[in-house]
Amino acid sequence: METWKQALWLAKFELRKSAVNIFSCWIVLSIFAFIYLTSFKNYLESNYVGFDIFFLFIFIFAPFWLRPKHFQYKKISGHVYASSTLVMQTQLPIPKIALAKSRLLIYIAYFLPYTLTAFTFYYLLDSSFRAQIDPQTYIIFVLIWICYGLYFGISLPASDAGDFMNTKTVFYYFLLTFAIIMALFLLFYLVFGYGIVAWTLMLAREWPIPTIFISVLLTTTSWKYWISHMEKSIKKLDYY
Repeated sequence: METWKQALWLAKFELRKSAVNIFSCWIVLSIFAFIYLTSFKNYLESNYVGFDIFFLFIFIFAPFWLRPKHFQYKKISGHVYASSTLVMQTQLPIPKIALAKSRLLIYIAYFLPYTLTAFTFYYLLDSSFRAQIDPQTYIIFVLIWICYGLYFGISLPASDAGDFMNTKTVFYYFLLTFAIIMALFLLFYLVFGYGIVAWTLMLAREWPIPTIFISVLLTTTSWKYWISHMEKSIKKLDYY
């Protein structure tokens, strides 16, 4: 608990300096996500892959790209890329685990407000969608995607700890990411017969308790992994 208190203290530094960006992220992405969700019913009827692609982008990757540039992941020296803010904080007499945890808290500040706003307003304002999906199913569905953001999207703030990057590394990462994404889409559309988003809605309706349990388990496991990964990266890298 003590390290989480230290992590919150560290996170407040960036959050105060990023207040305008966080507010802009909340407003802009809430509106954009709400407009996008209005095609949800059509997606469930036609099951087109484009909805899944943009859904994953909007609700996982978009928020952290709106951070101020001086807080973002960038070149520090040589082939080392990291967050300059985190590099500066490594000089403080604070446990590395607190530095790692602070990154996760910052991600939550960007991710949760607009996600909850967009999902809530869409359900409240679309009466025809409410007629198809009962409140319990929808709440479970939203929780699944919040957990997804917290165990998959959390890889973005984890990158703040830094890594050795060059053209070859970027190319390999791109190929690996592309291959994983393509494999997922092929698995869902060709094997399961439904898109990723539609599939999670069915899970929320048919198996709510096991689905929430697995989502929470994945979130907990992911956080432990990324915190450990960031600690090791901070100790390993020579930032200067």
